Amino acid sequence: MKYILILLISFNFIYAKAVDVDIQAEYFDSDETKNLVIFRGSVSMVKEGNTLVCDEIILKTKIDPKTNKKTIVSYEATGNVSFTIKNETTDLIGNGGKVTYDIEKRLYVVIGNGYLEDRFNDKIIRGENIYMNQNNGHIRVDGSKEKPVQFKFKMQSK
Repeated sequence: MKYILILLISFNFIYAKAVDVDIQAEYFDSDETKNLVIFRGSVSMVKEGNTLVCDEIILKTKIDPKTNKKTIVSYEATGNVSFTIKNETTDLIGNGGKVTYDIEKRLYVVIGNGYLEDRFNDKIIRGENIYMNQNNGHIRVDGSKEKPVQFKFKMQSK
């Protein structure tokens, strides 16, 4: 029954084009007055081959004025967060203490001990915070004197 409820709720949170989103967790809570949906405990979310695993995910929603349906605006995943993002031009894996994604801005933020591996281009980035804009491909990484940014890549030698 829990999985049927999660599946039905997931279908209500489809945005832009219709895609299947599968979320599984030990706990579910929805607060319509605050436009929040919370999944907690061994959370796994799969959408079009992309995955997110964490301890808790909070989905922020809004009513789309054009369709009068609830859509996801953003999400915040916390606790042992790991993810994969795959499409025709991207093959990324990453992890961090907290990951947020603003769907409208297409902006990922990995907060706390961030790790991002671009398997398509064979690059690895580590830093305290990683900001990745999917609209323009811009990536910014914050480090510190004690914990500098690390960037690893392969270079052809002659």
